[in-house]
Amino acid sequence: MSTDELNKIIAVKKMDLEECEHELNNKYYPSVVRMAMMRYISELQHQIELYSGDDLNKIENG
Repeated sequence: MSTDELNKIIAVKKMDLEECEHELNNKYYPSVVRMAMMRYISELQHQIELYSGDDLNKIENG
Protein backbone atom coordinates (compact mmCIF):
# COMPACT_ATOMS: atom_id res chain seq x y z
CA MET A 1 0.00 0.00 0.00
CA SER A 2 1.45 3.36 -1.00
CA THR A 3 1.78 6.42 1.20
CA ASP A 4 -0.82 8.24 -0.92
CA GLU A 5 -3.33 5.45 -0.35
CA LEU A 6 -2.70 5.49 3.39
CA ASN A 7 -3.06 9.27 3.53
CA LYS A 8 -6.40 9.02 1.74
CA ILE A 9 -7.59 6.36 4.18
CA ILE A 10 -6.54 8.51 7.13
CA ALA A 11 -8.29 11.57 5.68
CA VAL A 12 -11.56 9.65 5.20
CA LYS A 13 -11.39 8.22 8.72
CA LYS A 14 -10.75 11.68 10.18
CA MET A 15 -13.75 13.10 8.30
CA ASP A 16 -15.90 10.20 9.50
CA LEU A 17 -14.67 10.73 13.05
CA GLU A 18 -15.52 14.45 12.97
CA GLU A 19 -18.98 13.75 11.56
CA CYS A 20 -19.73 11.08 14.17
CA GLU A 21 -18.57 13.28 17.03
CA HIS A 22 -20.68 16.16 15.72
CA GLU A 23 -23.76 13.94 15.40
CA LEU A 24 -23.25 12.46 18.85
CA ASN A 25 -22.92 15.88 20.47
CA ASN A 26 -25.71 17.66 18.62
CA LYS A 27 -28.58 15.19 18.31
CA TYR A 28 -30.56 13.03 20.65
CA TYR A 29 -30.03 9.30 20.30
CA PRO A 30 -31.18 6.45 22.54
CA SER A 31 -28.49 5.22 24.90
CA VAL A 32 -27.86 2.03 22.93
CA VAL A 33 -27.18 4.03 19.78
CA ARG A 34 -24.97 6.47 21.70
CA MET A 35 -22.94 3.58 23.07
CA ALA A 36 -22.50 2.10 19.59
CA MET A 37 -21.47 5.49 18.22
CA MET A 38 -18.96 5.99 21.03
CA ARG A 39 -17.49 2.56 20.34
CA TYR A 40 -17.23 3.37 16.64
CA ILE A 41 -15.57 6.71 17.46
CA SER A 42 -13.09 4.93 19.69
CA GLU A 43 -12.32 2.42 16.95
CA LEU A 44 -11.81 5.21 14.40
CA GLN A 45 -9.43 7.02 16.76
CA HIS A 46 -7.47 3.82 17.26
CA GLN A 47 -7.24 3.17 13.51
CA ILE A 48 -6.09 6.73 12.84
CA GLU A 49 -3.37 6.38 15.45
CA LEU A 50 -2.23 3.10 13.93
CA TYR A 51 -2.17 4.39 10.36
CA SER A 52 -0.52 7.71 11.13
CA GLY A 53 1.94 6.54 13.77
CA ASP A 54 5.02 4.36 13.65
CA ASP A 55 3.06 1.63 11.92
CA LEU A 56 3.04 3.75 8.76
CA ASN A 57 6.82 3.45 8.65
CA LYS A 58 6.60 -0.31 9.17
CA ILE A 59 4.15 -0.65 6.29
CA GLU A 60 6.26 1.51 3.98
CA ASN A 61 9.45 -0.38 4.76
CA GLY A 62 7.75 -3.76 4.44
